[in-house]
Formats: sequence, C-alpha cells, structure tokens
Amino acid sequence: MGKEQREADIQSIFHHMQMITRRANTRSRQLAEPLTLVEHSLLRFIADTPGTRATDIAEAFSLNRSTVSRQVGTLLDLGYIAYDDAESGRGRVVELTEVGRERLQVSAAVHRAAVTDRLDGWSEERISAFAEALECYNVADSQ
Repeated sequence: MGKEQREADIQSIFHHMQMITRRANTRSRQLAEPLTLVEHSLLRFIADTPGTRATDIAEAFSLNRSTVSRQVGTLLDLGYIAYDDAESGRGRVVELTEVGRERLQVSAAVHRAAVTDRLDGWSEERISAFAEALECYNVADSQ
C-alpha cells in the first residue's frame, strides 16, 4: 500500500467514524429522555468501574479534572449518579442511581439494536474481523 492510499484509507475511516457518531447522536435525541454521548460514556464507565471517583474518570478519559467535575455535577443534578455514602478515605466515590441505571440500559439497548440491524446480513467472519479491528484500534488508547 502506498502513502497516498494509506492517507485515503485513513480519511475514509475518519469520515465513517464521524457518521457513526452522528447516527448515535440522532438515535439518542429520539429517546424520550436522551443521554448525550458524554453522559452515556460516563455512566457506562461508572457502571463498569465500581468505586470510581471523578479523578479516576479524568484519568481514564484523559480529561481535565475541572471538565469532569462539571460533567459529574450535571449527572448529579439529573439524578443519574450519587455520591456513595460509605467513606472510602480517598475521595468521593460516585455510583449510578436507579434512574441512571435505567437511562443507561435504555440508551444501550437502542444503540445495540441499531448495531445489530446494521450488521444484519454480515457473515460471522466479517463481524469477527470488524470486532478485532475495532479492538485493535481502541487498545492503542489504553497503552
């Protein structure tokens, strides 16, 4: 593969990733009580990472602490998360509320159904290859 083809492929990947994000945002807005991409991402992280604090979120997402503080404040105001009453001695732990858990489940189900629909007709091999490529792409961020 030549340099020009590589650049064209990278541009194509970027374009398609933008399209995926736009479709996800459009789907979210169609829900009765939509979650933004940021809200969904933060709620998913909190659900998947028990005992997490705002500083953990900032580190995991490579964000400024003040940015995360505002986002956590929004989630608190919406009633999607609450501070854990147990004293951890290492900062304030956040956890999903029932409302937050329900919103995340609805949002995730809508997006998962959309992915399932888009992959309808794909072979198992093609789905596996796509999953591997996405995993490889995302692993680069965790190293």
